[in-house]
Amino acid sequence: MPYYAFSEPFFIHAITHLHVGSGSSVEEEIDLPFQRDELGYPTIYASSLKGAIKSFLLKEFAHTKDVIYKVLGEDENPGEASLGTFLDAILFAIPSRIIEIDSAKPHVWVYVTTYELLKKVKSYLDSISQLSNASFSNLQNTINSILNNKGKNITLGSSLKTAILNEDFHVELEEAHDVNISNIINDDDPLLVLEDSIGKEVINRSLIRVRRIRIDKDKKTVVTGGLWSEEYVPMKTIFFSAFLGKESKENAIFDSCILRKLKYVILGGKETIGKGIVELRWGRDVL
Repeated sequence: MPYYAFSEPFFIHAITHLHVGSGSSVEEEIDLPFQRDELGYPTIYASSLKGAIKSFLLKEFAHTKDVIYKVLGEDENPGEASLGTFLDAILFAIPSRIIEIDSAKPHVWVYVTTYELLKKVKSYLDSISQLSNASFSNLQNTINSILNNKGKNITLGSSLKTAILNEDFHVELEEAHDVNISNIINDDDPLLVLEDSIGKEVINRSLIRVRRIRIDKDKKTVVTGGLWSEEYVPMKTIFFSAFLGKESKENAIFDSCILRKLKYVILGGKETIGKGIVELRWGRDVL
């Protein structure tokens, strides 16, 4: 019998700019940076993801709150273990500005990822498959085909040979044939898989840094200490995560009748200034 009876991989597509903060920082150049994984890439911690989804589900499916609390935990009873688990969301791809060299139909932007990130996604899929006896062979095989090109900067969905990314990074590219992930990207813009060293720098330059101020309403001047900076991932950024649930009646109801009906969620902060709207695309619909 598998350890998890239910497994739901899913992709998180940013509809607006997204800020899921890691708290204030005195060491970083940004006062309110985006959450980072152990390699320094943007990520969404499972606790942030779980909290946002639980809040939305309790509003949308208030009549099933007993099931939701059983699966995702109840704030008033933190000592009781929940039946469901969310994984940290891995960055899958991020938009990058591009200047194409010798292209008849130039793009304004492309998706960018790295071999490191795709290996992390594959490790999720491999472990989920073992723990739940589920099969995600289509995406696993696709990622394996991409990883076979390690050592090269490659492009999927384009014959692009040379490009300048985010104004500063000149890359030579090779086309990867017979690899298709259009069902995940769902755009006409290609995906570039870059070597880890340059790819990480390109991704870091794709992030949006905004300076904000707090105004004294009476004096019409900036409040002392009222200047700070925030970091966002741009709209159209894609993350990958999964929900895992143990065998139980509540998880069966939650998985089939509640969770997969959820399509849009507000993640992170800055909702009042139009940030944080994301779309959830469930793995079984796109893999």
